[in-house]
This record gives sequence, C-alpha cells and structure tokens, in this order.
Amino acid sequence: MANKKIVGILGAGAMGWGIGYILSTHGKAYVRIWDRDPQLISKAKRTRQNLKYSDPAIVLPKEVLLSNDLKEVANGSDLLLLAVPSFAVREMCQKISGFPISSLLMISKGMEKDTSLLPFQVAEEVLGKIEILHLTGAGYGKSVHQKIPATEALACRNENLLEEVKKLLETDWLTILPNTDLLGTQLAGVLKNVMVIGIGMVLGPKENQETKAKLIEEGVREMKSFGKAMGAKEETFEGPAGKGDLELSADPQSRNYKLGQDLAEKGIDEVQNKLKEKSGTVEGFHTAQAAYRLARQRQVELPIIKEVYQVIYEKKDPLLSIRNLRKL
Repeated sequence: MANKKIVGILGAGAMGWGIGYILSTHGKAYVRIWDRDPQLISKAKRTRQNLKYSDPAIVLPKEVLLSNDLKEVANGSDLLLLAVPSFAVREMCQKISGFPISSLLMISKGMEKDTSLLPFQVAEEVLGKIEILHLTGAGYGKSVHQKIPATEALACRNENLLEEVKKLLETDWLTILPNTDLLGTQLAGVLKNVMVIGIGMVLGPKENQETKAKLIEEGVREMKSFGKAMGAKEETFEGPAGKGDLELSADPQSRNYKLGQDLAEKGIDEVQNKLKEKSGTVEGFHTAQAAYRLARQRQVELPIIKEVYQVIYEKKDPLLSIRNLRKL
C-alpha cells in the first residue's frame, strides 16, 4: 500500500464517517463511502454532513465520493473498511465477494448469533483467506473532529500490512497500538459490550466507582479466561482492546450501559419494545447469547456474561442478577 491509496468505506455510521474524516482531512487516502440508505447519501452529497449518525460539525471534503452504488465504492479500492454492525457482516461479505479484495479492515464488535463466529471468521468463511485487520478501542466516531487524544488497537496477522495501515490511521492525537492477535482483539470487543450491559445493570445512574472498578477487574479476568480457552494472547486483554475499552465504555452515555440500566429499571419486555422502535444498534444485546453459548462449549465460567444472558434470554429477574454480580 505504498503511495496514496483508495480506501472504500462500507457503512456511513458514526465510525465509518469518522474514519473517512480522518483519512480525507489529513490527505492520507482517497476516500469513498457507501451506504445502503439512498436518502442519507443524497443529503450528505448536498451538505457533506451525516445528520443521521454523526455530529453536524464533522464535514467531509468535497473530494470524498459518496454513493449508494456498492460497485462504485468497492471496485478498485486498495483497502475496504467494513463499518457495519456484526449482524450485517455476512450479508456485506456476500455482496462484495465478486470484487477483487486485497485487504479488509473491520470494526464490528459482535458475534454472529447463530454460529458464535467472530467477524473475521465470518469474513474468511465467505471471502476465503484474505488479509484482515481489526480496529478497536473506545469508539471516537462522533467526536473525531474534536481531536481528543485517544488510543486504539489495530490487529492483523500480516505485520507488514499492519504497519502500513497503522501509519494510514494514526494522527498527532490518535495513537494506534499494533498487534498480531486478531482473534484476541476481536474477542475483547465482543465480551466488552456484554460486560458493559452487566455493569450498567448494577450501577445504574449512581456509578459507584469502587463497585465499577471491581466489575471491570472481573471483566478483564473473564476476558483472559475465555481468551486462553480460544487460543488468544493474554496481554491483548490488558491493552486498549480489552481493559482500556471496557474502562471507557463503562460509562452512562454508552448504548450498552444504558441498555443495562433499562434492564434493571424496566425489564426485558420494555427494553425489547424500545429497541424495535429505535434504529441504533446495541451490539451487546445481540452478542450475549452467542458469547454465552460459546463459553459453555469451551467450558469457561463467565459470571458477568452469564447473568446478562439470563436476564435477556431467560427473563431472569434483574434484581437477582444484580445481587449476584455485586458479590463478584
């Protein structure tokens, strides 16, 4: 990927739009952005803003191609960024399978519900053994224009490609820490989302710092335990992909935290109705079942994951789960 390359971004959500902003405003790549929503693209072409998912202050340069024609964006791109929720990964991989793809950058933090496969495993199943990277950390998409210092993890099994994409994404305020543990990096993001639901259930609006610290410590322990059973590297879960992301995401403003709080206050039936009404994705909700099932297959005890799963899918009384989680 020497010289200035073309990056095709599939999905104009907050993260896809934010990364497009970094690459285009810093002149690091020619950027193309695709989204399935023709109205979103039509408005964005006029305003250069994404008023549906992103901060209005994030304005893309006129050179950025915006399109709802997948071929126009994907064909000929040197790097494709798959910026869609985990439940849409298989569908999107099937849609791009006819294009020549040299490398795929992923950001999805979820497991496929029916198969318990991680996003990179789904991509390899559909596309074959392509070069895959994964970018993760505490998402900065909506605040990218504020240039708040942040650290993200970037994983890839190909060390040369890893270094090239690191240079592509890194700025004076965004630090990229590279590693070759693709499995552990994606697994950390998956588990983090479910754990934040559990933390939100326990803490609610009070956010007791001592209890929060204990739950985060337990969360990292569970990540390491699961990671070891899966063949991931333990140190991955101590870095920005694991502990770092968990600490920053265990915040009352995050979607997963708010969902946990709602489960405790309103119960699963009302939460499900609310999710149907809203268009946003709460990855932890969909991932809890797949993560719990895979943990049982691997015979790994994950108390936080278990309690969240039971509240959502077995309609366990949240108060009972909160008591159990407080004892950890």
